[in-house]
Amino acid sequence: MKRDYRCPLCQSVISADDVNVATDLALCRSCGNTSSFSIVSGSSEISLQTLANPPRCVKIDRDYSGATVITYRKLSPMLLFLIPFTAFWSGLSMWGIYGSQLKKGEFDVSQSLFGLPFLLGTVVLLSAITFLLAGKWQITLKRGAGTVFVGVGKIGWTRTFAYNRDTLVALRMTNVNVNGVSQKGVLIRNQAADFIFGTMLKEEAKQFIAAAIMKVVKGG
Repeated sequence: MKRDYRCPLCQSVISADDVNVATDLALCRSCGNTSSFSIVSGSSEISLQTLANPPRCVKIDRDYSGATVITYRKLSPMLLFLIPFTAFWSGLSMWGIYGSQLKKGEFDVSQSLFGLPFLLGTVVLLSAITFLLAGKWQITLKRGAGTVFVGVGKIGWTRTFAYNRDTLVALRMTNVNVNGVSQKGVLIRNQAADFIFGTMLKEEAKQFIAAAIMKVVKGG
């Protein structure tokens, strides 16, 4: 099936004659914009038609201030391994090191210090399980300002980006690899500034989120 390539700025179809894969350039005759072909290809993977059928793990809302809020939540199959592993490994190590002291009513400094790496490992594992159970990705868009929050409840980390009608939205390959396969991320480009996120999200979720951002960016 022949694939249509569209301009990442005006969404017009770019003729195959105006694409030069060797030099990684593509020219849009409609708006005169010259873009990297890899960006054009990534932008062409995004279709606003996907917004009619959102993935089960993604939802779009408007908050009280009128901002568009895109939320991604999905239970990870890793929980099937992490929960029993943490219960077994942490349970044995914590009881063996600290539980025995509590049972005897005695405090052993050297044994307690020896157990610190196991305690830290338990905290890390429990934090990972908490995020995989209740964590979320939340993208908020309002009046040219965007935020990407990753965390549980209000605890997490936030990154920000700016956007306008000339902002480019695409899917782009990143340096993140899973089983030797490069993962795509959602790219937000303002002139020379690139903002990329979501490399570990499901492919259909990335396409949907990128389409939702594109619709807001273009004033849809």
